[in-house]
This record gives sequence, C-alpha cells and structure tokens, in this order.
Amino acid sequence: MRWLIELLQRMIIGTEIGITCYVWIGVSCYSSVKVTLPIAAEISLMGAMIGGATFIFRIPRINYYLAFLIHYLIVLAASWIFLRPIYRIYYGVNYQFNFESLLFIAAIYLIIQLVIRFMQINDVQRVNRRLKQRQKKNH
Repeated sequence: MRWLIELLQRMIIGTEIGITCYVWIGVSCYSSVKVTLPIAAEISLMGAMIGGATFIFRIPRINYYLAFLIHYLIVLAASWIFLRPIYRIYYGVNYQFNFESLLFIAAIYLIIQLVIRFMQINDVQRVNRRLKQRQKKNH
C-alpha cells in the first residue's frame, strides 16, 4: 500500500511540473497560452505518466544512469503522445519532433532534474544537520 501512495505522490508532482512547464513554455513561445479543461486534463495525464515513471529510480537493480536514460525516453514518448495533438487541435500548429524540439525537451528535462537533485542534496544536508544536533544533545 505504501508504494501506491508514493506512486500517487510522484504522479501529482509530475502533474504540477507538467502544468507549470506547459504554461511557461506557452508564454515564452507564443503570445498567449490556452489552458482549457481538456488541455489541462491532457497535460495532467502527461505529467502523471512522467511522474509515475520516476518510480524507476527506486528499483535497486537499475543503475542510476540507466534509470535516467529510461526515464528520459519515457519523457520523449509522453511528449510525442500528448503534445502533438494538443498543439494541432488547440493551436493549429503541427508540432514536429525535430532536432530543435528534442534539444528544447532535453534542456527542460535537465533543468528540472538539476532542481530536483539540488532539493535532494538540500534535504540530505538538513537531515544530517539534525542528526548531528541530536548526537550532540545525547552526549
């Protein structure tokens, strides 16, 4: 049951990141961005899929770098599945996966991964500080 709760948490975080990225990318690339209920639902599904896929990092038999590559491929697949119809239907733009779009997705992915990694390092340092404080109190 605990794994299901963790999976749902990851899916919610993925949805939050997905919606935020969609809005920021839409604002930076287009003069206006549409956030209708169908678009929000599709972006939420994409984010949940990507967030749920982060569960791959929890599998101990898989090397971190291999998990990173697999997750990135899942991100590309989810982007291909969800972004093409969204841009075609709602913006009238034929979203194509070319070298430029792959670089754009890679850059966003790396920025998100760096932020997450920084947050993880910060959490570990905070826990270590608290452990040291408890050790000092106990001695």
